[in-house]
Amino acid sequence: MIGHKRVQLRALSNRDSGDAENYEKWINDEETNLWRGLYHPTSSVEASQWIEQQMVTLPDRLTLSVDLKTKKGSQSIGFIGLRSICPRSRRAEIWIYIGDKSTWGDGIGGEAITALCRYAFKEMNLHRLWLELDPEHAPALRCYQKVGFVREGTLRQAYYRRGKYRDTCMMGLLRPEFEKKGTASA
Repeated sequence: MIGHKRVQLRALSNRDSGDAENYEKWINDEETNLWRGLYHPTSSVEASQWIEQQMVTLPDRLTLSVDLKTKKGSQSIGFIGLRSICPRSRRAEIWIYIGDKSTWGDGIGGEAITALCRYAFKEMNLHRLWLELDPEHAPALRCYQKVGFVREGTLRQAYYRRGKYRDTCMMGLLRPEFEKKGTASA
C-alpha cells in the first residue's frame, strides 16, 4: 500500500472490498460526475467489469483505490491512477475520482495526489506528471496547485460537457519541482 497522512492507496479488489459497488454508486451520481467526461448510466455488471479491467496493472496504466484511514480500519472514498505511462520519456497522466461526497473539501484528494506523485517519482522513476481539467472547476485547480502542479496552457473547446464545448486546462509537475516543494518525503 501507498500511504500519506490520512489516506492509503491500495490495489483494487472485486472481493469484499466494495470497489465495484462504490464505483456503480458514484459513476451513476450526477453530482460526482459534474466535472468529468460523459458517462452513461452504468449497471452493476459493467461496474464490476470496470473494476476487473482496472485490477490488471498494465505497463501503461495503474489504478488504485483511495482509502480514508479510520479508527476501525479504512473506508474507500474514490479511485486514483496513472495512465499513458511512457517509459521512454518517463511521464504519465495522473487522474483522481473522489466519489464519497462527505470527504469533499477536506484535503483528502490532495493527500492522495501527493501520495501517488511521491510513488510515481520515487518508485517508478517518472520525471513528469500531467493532467487536464476544466479551468472552471476551482476546487480541483487549487488542489493541484497546492500539490505543485502548474498551468501549462489551455486547449480551447477541447471537450463537450453540459451542453457546450469547454476549455481544458493543462497542468504539469516535474520531479525536481515536487522534491523542492518538500512533499516528496513522508
